This record gives sequence, structure tokens and C-alpha cells, in this order.
Amino acid sequence: MEKINAIQVAELSAVSVDHNFQKYIDLINANIKPPVPLKTEDVFIRAMYVVSDAVNTYGGQFDRTDLPSIARLFIDSPVMIGHDKGGLPLARNFWAETVERNGHLWVKSYFYWPRQMEGAARLALNIDAGIYKECSVSFIYDFPECSACGGDIRNCGHQVSKDVFFYYRGVEKILETSLVYRGAVPGTSITDQLSTEQLAKGAYLFIPKNHMMVSQNYPKGSEIIAARLNKAEFIMVK
Repeated sequence: MEKINAIQVAELSAVSVDHNFQKYIDLINANIKPPVPLKTEDVFIRAMYVVSDAVNTYGGQFDRTDLPSIARLFIDSPVMIGHDKGGLPLARNFWAETVERNGHLWVKSYFYWPRQMEGAARLALNIDAGIYKECSVSFIYDFPECSACGGDIRNCGHQVSKDVFFYYRGVEKILETSLVYRGAVPGTSITDQLSTEQLAKGAYLFIPKNHMMVSQNYPKGSEIIAARLNKAEFIMVK
């Protein structure tokens, strides 16, 4: 019988386990310190582009030079729904960084939740399907500095307009981030793309995640990729 060579073309979401995903697990265990240390198979991880140096719908803006230090305040803050502080957190931020995106400097905050949590898979599905798409943050800061005169815009006499905004000065605490119906900062989003690293070209062994071969020991130096194709999860080994 003649062998058939075939090519399957699909949108693939993948992240390197040995170089990337394990790094995030290590950050969760180091920064959040869960009573039971977590492993790669225990959690879902996503990231949110939550604030930038653009003026938001309230006329406020984070100073670009302040964003790296503000990013550090996101660590160990809870993830809520709609800023509803009457309930318990849905997930938790464990790491944040600043990245350039669409002409602005953004805080990209990484968050996780347990796979065994009730509704965990549905939450991941709604995020990845673009239903839960936008995000927001609540925080404590000292005063709103007027962009026109440098005074406190609450009493300096200037009004927020297309030409006048205010800076959030003295940001001291991130209270929480939330999944919301509309973010105050233009362009907020949630993503499963945790790394911008490119996969090496070549042939990979494509194995369903629940297959017994996943648990075997691969040769030293193997590139191991956790991948998702539509709703199915796989391990790719090169």
C-alpha cells in the first residue's frame, strides 16, 4: 500500500514547557507561595494587557516612566469580575512586565487559576473564545496631576478635555484587576500568548496530552511544547 504524506493546517497556540511555562510555574510558587507548590499541569495561565501610557476614558494617564515600578505592584493582587469586591477572587496575578504594543507602553500582567476549580475550563474557554476580552484595574494613588499646570486637577481650575488630562501620581497599591465588559484604557485585552519566542522549524512528535507517552522521559535536550489545537491539548516533542 502506498504511503500518503499529508499536511494539516490549523491555528496552533503553543508555549515551550522547558523554557517558558515552567518559568511561570516557578514564579507562581515564588511570588504567591501557595501552601501546596503547583506544577505545570495544575493551572491555567493567561495574561492581560491592563494599563498603558494612553489617556483613559476618565481623562487619567499613567506616566510612562512610572509603569515599570507600577508593574511590580500587580504581583499577588486578585483577579475579580467587574470590580465586585463582595466576592472571592476568580484568579490571581503572579507576575507583570512592561511591553511595547501598538505604539504604547503596556503593563502585561500574568494570572493563573487551578484547573480543578469549579468552572475553570469554562473560564479558559470564554477567555480564549474572546467572550471575556477586556480588563481593568483598581488602585490607590496620591493625587491627579494636571497636565496643563502640574497642580491637583481637582482644584487647579483646569477641566479634563481633549487637550488637558491628568497623571496618576504616587500609585502605591494595586487593589485588584477585573474582567469587565469594557476597559477604561483603549485596547485592553486578555491573551493566551505568554511568550513571543518563536518555535524552531522542523518535525515534532505530536502527542495527545492524556496519552501515556506524555509521562515518559525524553532524551536530554528535547524541545517539549505544550500546544492547544481548537479544544484539544497536546504535547509536541522535537
